[in-house]
Amino acid sequence: MIAPGAPRVEPRSETVRIAQRGRDAIDESHDGATGHGAQLDRYGSLVLAIAQVVWTHNPEGEMVGEQPSWAAYTGQTQAQYENRGWLDAVHPDDRATNAAQFQHAVATQTPCELEHRLRRHDGEYRYFSVRTVPIIAADGTVREWAGIHTDITERKLIERALRDGESRLRELSDSMPQIVWGARPDGAFDYANRRWFDCTGRPIGIGGDDSWTDVVHADDQAQAVEEWQTALKSGNAYEIECRLKNADGDYRWHVTRALPVRDPTGMITRWVGTCTDIDVRKRKEEDLRNSAALLVQSNSELEALALVAAHDLQEPLRKIQSFASRMRDEQSATLNGDGLDSLDRIQNAATRMRTLVNDLLEFSQFSAKSKPFVQVDLNEVAAGVVADLEVRLHETGARIEVGILPTIESDRLQMRQLLQNLIGNALKFHRKGESPIVRVAAEMIDTPDAQDRTVQTFRLSVADNGIGFDERYLSRIFKIFQRLHGRGEYEGTGIGLAICRKIAERHGGTITAKSKPGDGAAFIVTLPSAQRRQAREASSGKS
Repeated sequence: MIAPGAPRVEPRSETVRIAQRGRDAIDESHDGATGHGAQLDRYGSLVLAIAQVVWTHNPEGEMVGEQPSWAAYTGQTQAQYENRGWLDAVHPDDRATNAAQFQHAVATQTPCELEHRLRRHDGEYRYFSVRTVPIIAADGTVREWAGIHTDITERKLIERALRDGESRLRELSDSMPQIVWGARPDGAFDYANRRWFDCTGRPIGIGGDDSWTDVVHADDQAQAVEEWQTALKSGNAYEIECRLKNADGDYRWHVTRALPVRDPTGMITRWVGTCTDIDVRKRKEEDLRNSAALLVQSNSELEALALVAAHDLQEPLRKIQSFASRMRDEQSATLNGDGLDSLDRIQNAATRMRTLVNDLLEFSQFSAKSKPFVQVDLNEVAAGVVADLEVRLHETGARIEVGILPTIESDRLQMRQLLQNLIGNALKFHRKGESPIVRVAAEMIDTPDAQDRTVQTFRLSVADNGIGFDERYLSRIFKIFQRLHGRGEYEGTGIGLAICRKIAERHGGTITAKSKPGDGAAFIVTLPSAQRRQAREASSGKS
């Protein structure tokens, strides 16, 4: 669009005029030499192809005569742009610099390149790249100056946006609690946010490989550098945990990660990385490892103590029982009813004490006695348990119904303990005057694991028609020494169900129960059909 009052420009009049002046200059320099016509054509075509705003100045660098292209763009009249009036269309902040640069070109008779903002006829300033060259006459003097203005506004706006984006990115990077860094495709370290310099105390602006390797702990340095070089060669992500020296000279654990940035062709153009402080986590992990080691040591000592205590307690208990029995045999004729009752109490207490010591020993040695997991047919295990309980079944008139049970990966001895304790409890807590009925059954179900994957699980249940219990005591019955009934009503030490819980947990399962007072109870054990590799290794003593 042409501003009101500006002279009308024929589209190619100025470029044609520049081309004609170029022909004149070539004519003079070649003096009619063969082939100059082709050069003229190329010169004219070049001007027509690239010119946006074209203009000429006299040898002194002043704009004179008609400049249609300049007038059309700026809206200046000839009276306004002549001599040095053209500078009025240049942005005020760029005028002095431009004038000095152009004056230097005129004085030295050399081409001049510059950038400035030029006011369009509608008042908008746009960025231009300016190129002006002297046209030399045959006598070596400057005949005139020819110039071209090329609009680069879009490029400048993109550059500004990139600078602004980079500035915002750096501000964001500097505000992060992590160390953020960048490297060239060859791995040379060329950027780090403020956090890096604050943490390490390194001078701001340092770069290159030497700016980070000596910050890494000497014990971690070789691995950190080796894996970094491997990542550079392979183009794979980089990740390592190492200790970095802070400004105080102390070392803190960091996890360092880096990812390659690729162009559309897949070439790596940059590496972007972070260093995250994990010192607190690492120290907690170390504390946990130390605590676990101490716990293992403590458990070993407790197991040894339990063995010694069991051995040392068994002997005096046997003596108490032996002397009480001898006294009963030898002195029964002279003892009255109270004396005989006291002897019976002594013998019963010693017997209960021996049973308690044996149960405690079994509970404390549970892990030590564990064997590797193998395929175990629970039908065979249940048949063996029923055979062992034959006397009690006869005494109570009980009936045990065993359904089809699965074969699972487990510890055979512990599966026997589990079924014997559960079936034995069902026989023990029966209703007076009613024969116990115990039903053992299993079914396969699908359950989600920790990674939300579906795994096959067997639900084993042992149900009875006994006295039952109130489910508000459910969590209590699986704890050691917890009893819901007095010793005078039902024998036992309160350890059997605690052992059942440990067996279920060791096999990656659970145990619970459903019951109502006077309406029997059902104990439900869930067991995976196959154990995880870690559990199998742990059961066989591998680390």
